[in-house]
Amino acid sequence: MICMALLAHEDEHALRNQIRNIRKYNPQDVQIVFYNGGQDANFGKKICEEEKVMYCPYSRPLQQRTSGRFFYDVMRYLEDKKVEYEYLVYMEYDIMFVNSGFREYLLGKMEGCDCLIKMIRKEVDPNQASWPPAKDMWKDWERWKTIFNSDSFYRTSSPMSVFRHGIIKQMLAGLNKKRLERLFDSSNIPCLGEMLYITLAKKYGGKCKIYGDNTKRFLRFRPAITLKEIKEAKKRPEVMFVHPVKDAGVREWIFNQS
Repeated sequence: MICMALLAHEDEHALRNQIRNIRKYNPQDVQIVFYNGGQDANFGKKICEEEKVMYCPYSRPLQQRTSGRFFYDVMRYLEDKKVEYEYLVYMEYDIMFVNSGFREYLLGKMEGCDCLIKMIRKEVDPNQASWPPAKDMWKDWERWKTIFNSDSFYRTSSPMSVFRHGIIKQMLAGLNKKRLERLFDSSNIPCLGEMLYITLAKKYGGKCKIYGDNTKRFLRFRPAITLKEIKEAKKRPEVMFVHPVKDAGVREWIFNQS
């Protein structure tokens, strides 16, 4: 089974449409876990009940670009609840599907590996770091290296990253959870999740594969996906999802497609 970990913080109409969009294009063997990263403690609860989506009770308010603990909270919730799944997918409020086929693509692409990601870079020298969050990690490295037990770390792009349940179990089992909680509480490293999970996976021997170039074009940080691009993606069956969808009109167009 595939489990989608969905992070959102506002706009219940958009949340409901996104849940239905996920289910429309992934009708088989898919569970959704919703994580409320907003200030309203009740955001999304009614929708989760009505749409039969799991609500992560470890949800808490998160700041933009400092949402690193979201995936960890979902991982440990699924373990505590003893949910059976094979793959966990990192989703955010601005990801939408435009074509079917993700399950089949995933089963084929993940054969013999533990992670499916957009890209991977290894950071080995603080003086050579060019990405600002990596620079921040190096500044706080004396504390974080106790989690990684390494002299280096990796980074990726989180949206639509996929981790096999087996590697997640190893990651959770090997963590000093109290130490990690203290770091979550005291560290303000932006994009932390884009370094934390891939580095832990590699620590335990995780093998990673990269999304194909056609998919990566529509899986980016910025600029926002335009309606023209959405219409192009819709005509290309190898493009299954798009990110980031920021415009409400674009979101509605995707949702209303038959």
